[in-house]
Amino acid sequence: MIALLRAGALALNAGAAVGAARLLGLPWAACAAGLVALAGLSRWACGRSPTGMDAGAAPHAEAVTLAKRLGAPPPRFVRVVPGWSAASVRAGKEYGVLLGAAVGEGERRALLAHEIAHAAARDLAWEPYTDGPARLLLPLVRAFPPLALPLCPFLILGIPLARATELEADRRASRAVPGYAAVLARIAEDRAPRPSLLYPSFRKRVAASARISY
Repeated sequence: MIALLRAGALALNAGAAVGAARLLGLPWAACAAGLVALAGLSRWACGRSPTGMDAGAAPHAEAVTLAKRLGAPPPRFVRVVPGWSAASVRAGKEYGVLLGAAVGEGERRALLAHEIAHAAARDLAWEPYTDGPARLLLPLVRAFPPLALPLCPFLILGIPLARATELEADRRASRAVPGYAAVLARIAEDRAPRPSLLYPSFRKRVAASARISY
């Protein structure tokens, strides 16, 4: 399913970009150059890494162990950033993990596993060309709803793909961390995360993780 969504999102993104250029009367060579430039811009925007403090020896050791279990290379860095969140970001040809300073020790292992699972599935490599545009444009659509129609080609498969990769990362992480589903359930109860079009509900995430047997 994810492979099909990726292929469809890639085709729609390219088609929308070239189609818009042709509507503006640009020649095919300019369309191709613009598409390459757009892909590079999307990759840069999706791969920006906020600065942060080194997380220390314990999170690094956990990340290395989890990466081995998940079949991924270890992250180049694990950094602490403000707030409560976790994210995997590209670092050149490698990747790193950002952890919110408010993440507790009981949550850290599960969140590390989830972010490393994204790297194991090569989500970071595909993101700029598939669901990345949807992630970047959705805030713009929220601010200016009339843009939803012209930007629909970037959103129609990008949003379902983003949601599908989150569920797959949960399934992979649950195989590496016993009790992963219980941690998600506790996060949902204690922190009540806000709903988002780009992320499945925590109820779905817990259900997807709980189906994995250890």
